[in-house]
Amino acid sequence: MRPELPHAIPVVAQASPAVLLVVLLIPLAALDIGTCSAAESTPQQQVEGRLMCYCGCSDLTVRVCTCGTADGIRQEITERLAGGQTADQVVAAFVAQFGEQIRSAPTTTGFDLVAWITPFALLILAGAALVVVVRRWGAAQTAADRLSSDRPAADDEHPPAAGARRALERVRRELGEDR
Repeated sequence: MRPELPHAIPVVAQASPAVLLVVLLIPLAALDIGTCSAAESTPQQQVEGRLMCYCGCSDLTVRVCTCGTADGIRQEITERLAGGQTADQVVAAFVAQFGEQIRSAPTTTGFDLVAWITPFALLILAGAALVVVVRRWGAAQTAADRLSSDRPAADDEHPPAAGARRALERVRRELGEDR
């Protein structure tokens, strides 16, 4: 049996900040899994994956683009690597020739580091804001429950006036006669 949302909200509201931080960081750890395959590829494939094709037909890396421009870039990468350049030197040569926009991802230094950190920081801030909102909702619901349980029933607060009592009895009699 699946719990309903109103019953699940207090559970989230009662979670400690450390538990919530761990829950928010799990997706970040999962993102690291994709970087393992890059270390297992050849230098040719690494460079092809780090460069964007500038053919204009689509936003693909040189490694996956199938146009003639990508074929030419792959040939140049092969020649540079065969000439003794490292993968980083080949990428640097393409960046010097075509500019930073040829990179498939920003570098992890300088201002480009902001491009890597910002999405994760926003995700963590949004999660923290969600926790605050859920806790406030839970506190408001708890306060409303206490207020409603402390309040006497509506009939006990204001007994009906004599005229209203007679009208209520008449309605009950008439409803009873129709049966």
